[in-house]
Amino acid sequence: MRRVVVAMAGVAAGVAVGACLSAADVGLSFQGCACLGVLVWAVVWWVASVLPEYATGLLMIAALLVIAGVPTEVGLSAFSEPTWWLLVSAFGLGAGMKVSGLMRRMALAILRLFPRTFKAQAAGFLTVGTVLGPLIPSLSAKTAILAPVAMSVGEAMGYARQGKRMQGLFLAMLAGVRNIGPAVISASILGYALVGLLPADVVARFDLLHWFVAALPWFLVATLLSYVALVRLYDAPDSEQAGPSAPRDDAAAVLDQRLGSMSVDEKRMCVIVLVTIALWVAEPLHGVPTHVVGLVALVATVACGILGKNGLRTQVNWESLIFMGTVFGLGSVFSHAGVNDWIVTVCGPLFQRMAENPYVFVLGVGVSTMVLRFVIVSEMAYLNIVMVFMVPLAQSQGIDPWVVGMAMYCMISPFFAPYQNPVYLTGYAAVDGQMITHGDAARFSGVYMGICLIALAVSVPYWQWMGLFG
Repeated sequence: MRRVVVAMAGVAAGVAVGACLSAADVGLSFQGCACLGVLVWAVVWWVASVLPEYATGLLMIAALLVIAGVPTEVGLSAFSEPTWWLLVSAFGLGAGMKVSGLMRRMALAILRLFPRTFKAQAAGFLTVGTVLGPLIPSLSAKTAILAPVAMSVGEAMGYARQGKRMQGLFLAMLAGVRNIGPAVISASILGYALVGLLPADVVARFDLLHWFVAALPWFLVATLLSYVALVRLYDAPDSEQAGPSAPRDDAAAVLDQRLGSMSVDEKRMCVIVLVTIALWVAEPLHGVPTHVVGLVALVATVACGILGKNGLRTQVNWESLIFMGTVFGLGSVFSHAGVNDWIVTVCGPLFQRMAENPYVFVLGVGVSTMVLRFVIVSEMAYLNIVMVFMVPLAQSQGIDPWVVGMAMYCMISPFFAPYQNPVYLTGYAAVDGQMITHGDAARFSGVYMGICLIALAVSVPYWQWMGLFG
């Protein structure tokens, strides 16, 4: 019953917004008013989870075509864009990494290089997240695999379940997976989503390499401060451990026994991934677009039998792909309907005052993102909704839209409340809550969000030097 009431309220809100804007004669065409009304309705449904995100997205496109009169080729333009097809290939390659066991093997191999102490293993999990980040575009998939590994290592070292050091290993794993996300496009679905929301000229300047170079200060500061905070807060005295004060020798055995020899699928997947990454990085030299390279790599993964006969159908998250396709096109829809120009005219003066100080602008976008994520549950929905409005505003003030997207991306994943962060929830569920409680995680969330803000502030002079501020 509640869902029906919310659904009706969402439709009513959309109709009211569209009608009021049209009646008030705010300088927006009927098509523009209708587009904004449809978006308001869709946002209410996304926030309240009336339907799965992709289902609401498809209904939104249908409403834009029928009610607002948006041409089909505009409303569905994202499905013909290279970014969407790059996503398809990235999802497939990520599934191949997971199914073949290659990602788990890489994680364990890296952890073996670090001494069996809390400080070293915390650094190890930060390193594992960094190394594995570019190889699979799902933070949740990496967390699902690494969380049990972290618990096994903690138990082998004698740490009490939900004790300080066990909590620290879980949070080191989470920070390692998450920190690399904003720095590398291929590390997360959100990276590809952000590419799809940026103007074509911005995307042309920020390929994989240049994106990483621009995000490097944030990544380095966030990772360093995360490690310092984890050691200071969670390297508890030996008396708080369940086992002996010194790490036990069987910690090494836990890591060593899980490796074994590489399977044929792992070897094949390793070759495919290495060749794909090399071709992506070398795109300026050979000229083959990244989405073409990705699609060929996906076909190779299927041809080698890594995904199996039905692997592409069962292992790839098609619901997320469809959802992203429906929202990627909003920029084109709003531009076609004149909404972008109207937003710049209405909000330009306020935005101009914020843009006068780069620090105020970047930190303001970051804090707003953190606060609004209490209301807009979906990271993907938030990014797509807000970027549609922010891109034209940023361009009107000479600020590169990449800065806006990065400020949002860096602050979009708090975990004060469990529902805010699906990546955290995946890790929590993967170890059945035996490493950390929600309350303990929420306390560290405040520290982590502060670290992310500091890293953003440190990045501002670097971005000014790069010419990203007008």
